[in-house]
Amino acid sequence: MPTQIVSRLPLALIVSFLAASALLLSEDLFARPFSFVTGIIFEAVRRGETALLLGIATLLVARFVRRDLIHGLLEQRAGTALPHLIGDTASLVVLVAGAAVIMTGVYGWDLGAVVAAGGLSLAIVGLALKDVILAVFNGAAVNVENAFTVGDRVRIGDVDGVVVQSTWRSTTILTKARRLVTIPNVALGTASITNFDRPDKSEQRVLEICLDYDVTAESAERILLAGVIGASGVALVDAPRVHAIRLDRDGVLYAIRYVIANHDNGLSSDHAVIKSILAHLRDAGIVVAYPKQEVVNAERRIRVADRIVDRRVLVQQCGMFRGLAADVQAEIADVLIELKVQAGASLIAAGAVRPSLFIVGEGLMKRTRVRPDRPGFIEERYVATQAFGRRAFLSGLPHPAPVAAVTQSLVFELTRDDFAKVLLSHPEIKASLAANMARSPTRDITHATEVSALETRTERPVAFYLGLLDSLTSAKADRAPTNQTQ
Repeated sequence: MPTQIVSRLPLALIVSFLAASALLLSEDLFARPFSFVTGIIFEAVRRGETALLLGIATLLVARFVRRDLIHGLLEQRAGTALPHLIGDTASLVVLVAGAAVIMTGVYGWDLGAVVAAGGLSLAIVGLALKDVILAVFNGAAVNVENAFTVGDRVRIGDVDGVVVQSTWRSTTILTKARRLVTIPNVALGTASITNFDRPDKSEQRVLEICLDYDVTAESAERILLAGVIGASGVALVDAPRVHAIRLDRDGVLYAIRYVIANHDNGLSSDHAVIKSILAHLRDAGIVVAYPKQEVVNAERRIRVADRIVDRRVLVQQCGMFRGLAADVQAEIADVLIELKVQAGASLIAAGAVRPSLFIVGEGLMKRTRVRPDRPGFIEERYVATQAFGRRAFLSGLPHPAPVAAVTQSLVFELTRDDFAKVLLSHPEIKASLAANMARSPTRDITHATEVSALETRTERPVAFYLGLLDSLTSAKADRAPTNQTQ
């Protein structure tokens, strides 16, 4: 029913305008009889007819401006709904102008006196309703400037939440605690407004962590970057950054900055990143700096502040060499070749003949290979203490897939010849090595990556790896007499 009334309103105004025009044009039809019957002066009746005609015309123009021009043509060109305050203000201006024309043109009133009397009245009303008027104008300013719309996540002063309603008088926000907070528009004039949804929903997150002074800045940067990139379920927009920002009493304070695609996932992203960073620090044997006055009695792994300094600990923590005698691990550590790989740089090309085992000291490496079950690729990631290239290392075959650095990484290379010398000197370690390789998967995957279901396969028996180790030492022993003869 209300919709029908609104739709009939223009027709009623038009019919009224035509009727008033007819009465004004034919004075004998209404003005003279009405003046004769009522005793009202004929000129007064004619002025009333003119005022009625101009009033109806003003209503028609005001409706046209508000509904057809502001909320019709302009909204179509803008492609979005305009605030009702704009249309209401425009129609009010038309009505005021029409009233001024009627008072001055029809009744001959002095416009200056009318303005003076109206100004005095408005001043009295304004003093009584100053807060309401200020709220209305602040609401109008917010709508015109389009600082936020319903559905945007904003922070107004200390209130953070989603805008659910915006009126002339107030703005209502639904906070993260599921509470409705109504902010008077009076406060919007001086409040700082932050819109988290513009220009998009991306948001920079900052985490701070304090590490001991014995951890070098280069090592911290590699490990922390690998932790951010290796976090599961985090949609990063830009490459993360790590900066040392302050020297504290307990250690160096690092700021980790990364940008996520949607600010609504801020807490879950922080959780995943912190979880991944702690795992990478634990793999490296590094703990967060504690106050030096505090005594912490906790069982922990051997600390490695810098893989360049302590290679023996890296060999001890590598699964392939775990459980070997300390002197054997020391010999292996002494023949490791240090490699620094920049982020994005390739370490091994597909099909390259390089019979070496590579152990990640710091950073994050990846290998991309073809899926065996369906079209596509699998990305395998390697973090600190993990080794790759075992097949080429033991058999001398080419590497099946390329290996590159995701972050700046520190990698140690153990060549086949150097390892064969260690085996010739310590043949008793073959059984332990074969058992370690039979227990561990060909691909060392940890918390930093997700293990695909197709990777779960039965490992080869210990005898298979013993045969490979025997052939490796036999080939080395056969070459030794030849070299001596030459």
